[in-house]
Amino acid sequence: MFLFDADSQWLFLILNMVAGMLRNGSEILYISTSRQLSDIRSNFRRYGLDISPFEMDERLVLSDAFTFKTGHQSTEKYHFPSLNIADISLISNKSLELWSPGSVRIFENVSEVVDASDEKSFLKFYRTWISRFVTKGRIVIDGFVRGVHSDALYTSVMTSADGVFELKTEELEGKMENTLRVRAFKGAPVDTSKYILRMAEDLSMSLNVIKTNQSREL
Repeated sequence: MFLFDADSQWLFLILNMVAGMLRNGSEILYISTSRQLSDIRSNFRRYGLDISPFEMDERLVLSDAFTFKTGHQSTEKYHFPSLNIADISLISNKSLELWSPGSVRIFENVSEVVDASDEKSFLKFYRTWISRFVTKGRIVIDGFVRGVHSDALYTSVMTSADGVFELKTEELEGKMENTLRVRAFKGAPVDTSKYILRMAEDLSMSLNVIKTNQSREL
């Protein structure tokens, strides 16, 4: 689970994570709720990665959960007709067994699924949805916007998550910075230090430990 501020660099952090996982051989399903897939492909090119070979053999599957919000039909091979939990459940049931152990599903903004239903119905659906996907060792990375749901919903999702990460925008020394930290990680000791996340013009990112100002490249 990633908790992110709406004005943070969350979408570009995803881009960097996906690029790294593709280069390491992972198979990825990436569901975009916030932008056209053409924009995502353009951002990858700007980052120096041609994803067309990955899409061709479906090591990377981009699914369009954005276009329907514009009132138009998506022309993408994989797309969502809505973010209603009934539609998501149907699509998930059809595709679930296609994903092997170690594959990764990234959902850009699950908060939009909550908004399309109600919190009680969503949580009942979500527990089953996640449990079915992580069976056989599949990996789920879900983004939730901070501050728009009830405390009970965040607590419930965090309780079921193996790891909870937080991306915030904060004023540090007179500048707005993106800060990234691990809040919790089950089963192993974890570094909970706060890092400043900065993006370069080529969309590469670096992490800087606030207390030591040591840089780590992403």
